[in-house]
Amino acid sequence: MKKILLVATAFLVIGVACKDKPKPVKKTPVKTEVKAPVKKDTVARKVEKPEPEPIPEKPDKYFLIAGSFSDQANAESYKQELVEQGFESQVITRNWGDNSDFYKVSYMGFSDKSEAIAKMEQERTQTGKEDVWVLVKR
Repeated sequence: MKKILLVATAFLVIGVACKDKPKPVKKTPVKTEVKAPVKKDTVARKVEKPEPEPIPEKPDKYFLIAGSFSDQANAESYKQELVEQGFESQVITRNWGDNSDFYKVSYMGFSDKSEAIAKMEQERTQTGKEDVWVLVKR
């Protein structure tokens, strides 16, 4: 009886051990889609590209100064003359540094330093504009 029990246990262990082996998976072929040929009589359509977003302008930091006044009324009056001549003039004041008590009247503004200096040099060659200078506004 012990032999039968021993043999039955052995078959049971072998049977359980064989069940853990993975079964081979059948591979099924993948169907690929064949594209139909393009008809020759089709019309090509132009695809509209979205417009790029505009690059924001840098604010003016460098200004050509046409005059500097200790009296604000005189500065405003000169600014108005320049506006009437077609310039985008403004009165600039600073609360710090040399000449902070003066009102500077600009007639051109630039965001690029080298562009402002080049224009100043060009303006100084003209009669009546020999005293033009560049102000850096912070």
